Amino acid sequence: MSTSHFRLPYGYSSAPPWPSLYWPFGPEFEPVNLIADVPHSLYYLQGIWAFVTFAKAKTLHWYTLIMIPILFVVGGSLASFLIGSIIGVALAFVYNAGFFVMSTWIPFLWALIQILVVMVGSYSTITTIL
Repeated sequence: MSTSHFRLPYGYSSAPPWPSLYWPFGPEFEPVNLIADVPHSLYYLQGIWAFVTFAKAKTLHWYTLIMIPILFVVGGSLASFLIGSIIGVALAFVYNAGFFVMSTWIPFLWALIQILVVMVGSYSTITTIL
């Protein structure tokens, strides 16, 4: 590749080995080196393309794939317990303040409403995250 469009820094030979994520705050950290960090920088089009492409196609470890559904179940259970408790206490206050008798269908229907609201609200969030 021609270097006529930009100037390569002195001592730059090629892209760093893949996969490498550079963490500048190691034991040999020097703030002056952050200006032009030659060994950990990409200058050629091929190197930039390779890092972007291979970073997107990286596979996950098996324990990460197992932990994703477990985290969703734990997070959903915690959120449903918390939201269900808040709605349950609010319903109890309203029914007790109005001297109403609560049928067993009322908590069940509120739980269905809660499930539908959470499912509709989480759809765009999950698709954004994934």
